[in-house]
Amino acid sequence: MPEKLKKQFIAYRNIVKSDSPLYHFISNELINDEVFLLRLKPYVSDVGFIPMFFAATLKCLYENDNALRKYYLNFTEHPKAPSDKLLILFKVFVYEHFDSIMLDVRRFDLKKNIVERSSVLVPIFTEIIKSSGKTNFNVIELGTRAGLLLNYDWYGYTFNKSIRVGDPDTFNIKVHIDHYDDLSSLEPIVHPIRKIGITRNKMDITVDEEHYWLLSLYYPEEQKRRKYYNKARKVFLEHPVEIFEGDEISLLKEHIAQLPDDEPIIIFHMHVTKHWSDEKKQSLLSLIQQYAIDKEIYHVHHQIFNSDIYLDSFIDGQLRREKLAHFNLNQLKIDWLYNQPIVF
Repeated sequence: MPEKLKKQFIAYRNIVKSDSPLYHFISNELINDEVFLLRLKPYVSDVGFIPMFFAATLKCLYENDNALRKYYLNFTEHPKAPSDKLLILFKVFVYEHFDSIMLDVRRFDLKKNIVERSSVLVPIFTEIIKSSGKTNFNVIELGTRAGLLLNYDWYGYTFNKSIRVGDPDTFNIKVHIDHYDDLSSLEPIVHPIRKIGITRNKMDITVDEEHYWLLSLYYPEEQKRRKYYNKARKVFLEHPVEIFEGDEISLLKEHIAQLPDDEPIIIFHMHVTKHWSDEKKQSLLSLIQQYAIDKEIYHVHHQIFNSDIYLDSFIDGQLRREKLAHFNLNQLKIDWLYNQPIVF
């Protein structure tokens, strides 16, 4: 019995118990299947293998019709209850498509595109536009991946159950915000002149294979996030965004230089810098400050210092740093912190 892999399945089983009863059941049943675990063992590279394996299996299920679909909320509103029959179907399906599944485990990653993050951009960009006094602005996102947050201006939102912003009749992200003084100022949303996405690893959601991978990163039970993603993809197909792939710092330098000096630039990123080195973070901050001498730049950053969201603006080239908000993504709750003291 490959004990290390068994322990990883046990740990994963415990992690997903409340979020995904389906994956919990399958993991629990596979723990003592020595033959199956030995088949997987040569492909295990790190602790991320098991969620990658489940995602790759689900992606394959999107691409191949099979009776196994009857147990997944991805394919039916009334899935069958987990059973021994499910486990048989699951293992047969994995063995049948093993090479394809393991290829996806090796070439993709676990970075989710969570569309609901766009809701925090609405009050932030509203404050920036009020501060600037200009509505002809450009937006650059670092770590954009599939470009879904850049289309924040085409989505709909309801703040605090009463303030409707954008187009909530067709796409409604419901969010709560505390300590924001003037909710009426959130409407109407101002559209940027140009949107630019920069990422090290682009996902092209116009391609079915990459679209299915992003869908498969959600647990089968995450119906709401999957619904938001599918609606955001539809918006993207109608309003495509420019996405450039490569080194983030080099590409940012190139695109800032190309944008007009008389149009404000908002540079933002959510979560992507969390695992950057301190040296790379400092290179980013230095680059932005360098260009802010001649251009009106606003830098909205998250996970450079901590999990709060900050705004760096520049007056005559001098940095002004303000704490904007804390965003609880799981609860879709924004705690507005604008004008509060910064303490690191």
